[in-house]
Amino acid sequence: MNIVEILLAAALVTAVVLAVVCVIRRRKNGKGCSCGCENCAFPCEKKK
Repeated sequence: MNIVEILLAAALVTAVVLAVVCVIRRRKNGKGCSCGCENCAFPCEKKK
């Protein structure tokens, strides 16, 4: 592998890790719901 391939692979891994962290944080904060309220695990005001 040359340096360009290593940098591209590192950038791809970093992007995937950041996306997973972002999804986990949004779910913990209760913002992961699209609020169709069917099969929704989050308590929300629209469900009432």
